[in-house]
Amino acid sequence: MEKLAEVALLLDIYGGLLTPRQRDVLDLYYNYDLSLAEIAEMHNISRQGVYDLIKRGEQALYALDKKLNYYRRWTAFEDGINGVIQELECICKLPDESFAESPGEIKQRLMNIRQRLMDLGDTWIGRLEHGV
Repeated sequence: MEKLAEVALLLDIYGGLLTPRQRDVLDLYYNYDLSLAEIAEMHNISRQGVYDLIKRGEQALYALDKKLNYYRRWTAFEDGINGVIQELECICKLPDESFAESPGEIKQRLMNIRQRLMDLGDTWIGRLEHGV
């Protein structure tokens, strides 16, 4: 299941850099869950031909990501955002007394969240601008 999601996301990111036929076959296979036989019939090629297109397309996607690293950066960005969301949910679950009894602690937690968001944004934008 993890490979399915990974290739589908790689296809979203880099699909425009594949040949139209590779992109279409991968889209049908990973996003629409069609079988090799169904795709072969649609494209009037053999199942082996479909299999070869899928494998070459996957190799191309992984090669592109190895050079550009957008998938790794995107997943790290998502993980960071999810961490911020969890921290905000923890703060929201605090009893009202906590806000009155220790406003400094709440403010510090919110400032930490703000900094984490700024770091995530700076890292993502900085990497994109510098092609790292």
